Amino acid sequence: MGELLGSSAASQIRDRFTQSSNPEQIIQDIQRDYGLNLLPGMDAIYQLLDLSGSERAEVHEQCLVALNQAAVSRIHSPDFGEEEFAQVFEPSLAYIAIPQLQDIPMALLRKFVEHVDQSVLDTLKQDLEVFDRCPVNVKQRIWKQDESFFQEQILQMLNMYHHDEALQQNAMDLRPDSYQDILSQRRNHPIVTKLMQIIDGDPKLYTMVLDTVRIVFQSSPFPSLCSIRVDLLMNYHERDVAQVYETDECHRLVWSLDTCVRTQNMDEVIIEKIKECFDNVKNGSSLYTDYAMVLMDPVISNFLSACIMKWLRINVNENNTENLDQLINYSAKLLNLAEHAPAAAHNQQKIPRIDKGLSEYWSALCHVMLLENNTKGVVVPPDGEVIRTMLGKSEIARKVFVQYCVDRTFEGDIPSLQRLLPFILQTLPDSHDTNVAHVYTYESFVHTFIGILSKKWLVECVMDDKWKAVVFNNCLIHMVGWSSRAHKEVVLLLTKYFVGPKHHRLLSEKIGLIAEWADRVCQQGLKDEKNIDELHEAYTTLLSSSESALDGQFRIAPPAVLHFLSSYA
Repeated sequence: MGELLGSSAASQIRDRFTQSSNPEQIIQDIQRDYGLNLLPGMDAIYQLLDLSGSERAEVHEQCLVALNQAAVSRIHSPDFGEEEFAQVFEPSLAYIAIPQLQDIPMALLRKFVEHVDQSVLDTLKQDLEVFDRCPVNVKQRIWKQDESFFQEQILQMLNMYHHDEALQQNAMDLRPDSYQDILSQRRNHPIVTKLMQIIDGDPKLYTMVLDTVRIVFQSSPFPSLCSIRVDLLMNYHERDVAQVYETDECHRLVWSLDTCVRTQNMDEVIIEKIKECFDNVKNGSSLYTDYAMVLMDPVISNFLSACIMKWLRINVNENNTENLDQLINYSAKLLNLAEHAPAAAHNQQKIPRIDKGLSEYWSALCHVMLLENNTKGVVVPPDGEVIRTMLGKSEIARKVFVQYCVDRTFEGDIPSLQRLLPFILQTLPDSHDTNVAHVYTYESFVHTFIGILSKKWLVECVMDDKWKAVVFNNCLIHMVGWSSRAHKEVVLLLTKYFVGPKHHRLLSEKIGLIAEWADRVCQQGLKDEKNIDELHEAYTTLLSSSESALDGQFRIAPPAVLHFLSSYA
């Protein structure tokens, strides 16, 4: 009958029973053939256990657990050496794919990994379920020998990390409540934790992970790859694993920038430390590209752009330009590296110098800042043209501009928003734009903008005619037609009006307006196949929330929404 193992053995045992009219005899034959005869007194013990209410399967399972524990304990003992390993390892491999029996071969693998033949290692990676259960030291030996196999596994994790919705939301928040919380969530993410377990303090495996990240970044330059690259390094820094972080030439730069983000402070002293990192590093080198990747991490690039915006405003208010100009120009230089990181990685080319038009752009933006809270202020045409031109071609300009828009939104400066938001609408990328950063920056602004509105200005958005015009009629209704992500965000914003009792008074007065907005958003909003399920869920939540508010008193049924939900049911 062969080995009494697995599904094939179960099939053979079943055949024996179907071919015999005497089940008890078949059981005795199997026990005899495989040395499973009951020990003296076992019958009586079975009867006692039966009377106690214990099921045979449960008894056998606990016996198996005890046997496994005893065998593993024996393997771990000092007197279990290579001679014993040679006697039992090969027979134990027959059990390695059976979860209930694989503890023994796994314990042997862990203790005697250096004595395992290459043929066994090759077999282990053929079954990924078995490989996943292997001890880390066994996996490490296999990974180091087969880098393509290693990269396949890392690629799957990077893909899962990139598509984590919570991480994406955090990365797109241009004004988080707590940078500490964002960094903590990132660095304790299950994928980051898993990568740390894979590396396990091994410098070679750390380098192999970074090499895989670089390879992926060359063809898919997502900011999430920059984040995971920074977080792995900082995790080893915080754990003081010097043999890992000392092999990474980005360590000093990442450590300095991480300190800036955590303290929300950047000054001349810190900038001098950052400048030292670039000493003797040539533009076009792999390290220079690595630096650019680090600076493309959303938390870092958002911090730098927020700093520039802050310094420009200080410059306007205090007219103290000398030191501020140095801070602004060097931070812009760092953002220039981030902007060109994808091209540098893909083409192995030098990063171009910073756009000279930024100097004129800073001046134009300062002129706009002078108009804050001025209901009659108008952006003069030359400044407007400079701003539009730079927003259309410079990622640095866009990043600083959306930071300023976020700042004005937070302060409730509706006159400034009336002047600023049209510039974003006039420079939205079209559907053929291949500049991922352009789309990402503006979608990040929409996400942050709506987040601030929902926390601070929900009442004003429906009660104040100026807010209604500037925020919804002149901005958001156009944003939803540009991006399906923006479309979903606006639907979630409308849902906020039905959540909790504090807005019920608003609903009694403005339920018709909210229903009208939902209808217009659904009619004009972009619905691409990639996000159709999320949109469907968002609209379903909107209607169910309206039905739940005060037992259905504020139930809305916008025709376009109902048609959409029925069409994509």
